[in-house]
Amino acid sequence: MKKLTLLLILVFSITSVHSADAQIWKKIKKRAENKVDEKVNDILNKKKKDEKEEKNPNPKDPNNRTSEGDSIDEDPEIYRNFKFIPGEKVIFYDDLKFEEVGEFPSRWDLVKGNSEVATLNGEKVIILTAKYSNRIKPLFDSEDYLGDEFTVEYDVLIPKMEYGGIYSFTNNLFFTNNFNNPNRDVHIEIGYDPKKIDGWAGKSDFKVESVSIGTENEWHHISISYYKGKYKMYYDEKRIVNIPRFTMKPEVFVLGFYLRTRGEGQHPYISVKNIRIAHGGGEMYKRIVADGKYVTNGILFESGKASIKAQSMGIINKVVTVMNENPDWKFKIVGHTDSDGATETNLTLSEQRANAVKQSIVDQGIKEDRFSIEGKGENEPLNTNTTPEEKANNRRVEFIKQ
Repeated sequence: MKKLTLLLILVFSITSVHSADAQIWKKIKKRAENKVDEKVNDILNKKKKDEKEEKNPNPKDPNNRTSEGDSIDEDPEIYRNFKFIPGEKVIFYDDLKFEEVGEFPSRWDLVKGNSEVATLNGEKVIILTAKYSNRIKPLFDSEDYLGDEFTVEYDVLIPKMEYGGIYSFTNNLFFTNNFNNPNRDVHIEIGYDPKKIDGWAGKSDFKVESVSIGTENEWHHISISYYKGKYKMYYDEKRIVNIPRFTMKPEVFVLGFYLRTRGEGQHPYISVKNIRIAHGGGEMYKRIVADGKYVTNGILFESGKASIKAQSMGIINKVVTVMNENPDWKFKIVGHTDSDGATETNLTLSEQRANAVKQSIVDQGIKEDRFSIEGKGENEPLNTNTTPEEKANNRRVEFIKQ
């Protein structure tokens, strides 16, 4: 009887173990199936999302828009023939650093349409949100602040041009508050067919040079220089306007966009950033002769790095030209930073930036022994480092003739 009892207990235990094992394996199998289902769903959802973004690269929420990258910083080589020289004294610089997302940019005035601050790839930009026409202008106390010598720069995100969607938009640049005088603005037409820039400037019989719009859904750089009646404009590295006698005296700067779309679908937002207005520009040789040095804040670097932005090549190309024309000249290149960040870090960074400028010139065939470098960090500010303009002026490079 005892043996029978022990045998029954053993059989029951084995059966229970098998039953428990079966339950365990059943649970494991179920979890695996769930994981597979989740993975498949993730893949399908991503595929749907990618297809949606391909059809519409501008999501509905402007604060979460995407972009393929910042094309103006990718390859300085394409700027090898760039001749734009930024002004030396910044009078307006808006990096939107302290702006609140979703609000109208505080350093601008609204002329027409609407705009607000949004984030794009982790940085703040201004989006112009009205479906058709938008105009904004920087806030200044004076109504005649541009003067006889000035430069204007900004980046604009060129949307994807496609049949049935956007077929063109116009970048209007007004230089007075009189918006009804056709001789007082510059019209840049960016269209779908063909995908080129067209337009006219100052007067109807002067045409903007037609160039390709380049990569769509990416940032492109606009550069404008005015020097005592001479007006030039660049799209990325290409000069598209060259007027020896502009038909007006510029006074103010107004940035405008007019969007043309087909259908009733969602319109894309025009985005701009890095708006910079400066006095001066284009007098490098004369200033070297008169002052023994040339000081510029137009050589721009990636934030906290010594990587030179491609649109800075205009100044570097001019230095190369000056040195080729004066083979006995030598320079000390001195780097300066603003006061943001640690003092020692800024000192090191300023020397690295001076060396990067030297190397960029040497790469174009100028002998290395014609240069020395020095970094002074934040130790010799030109001002109090309080406003964005003051900081922009302190971030400078000096070419001191030896």
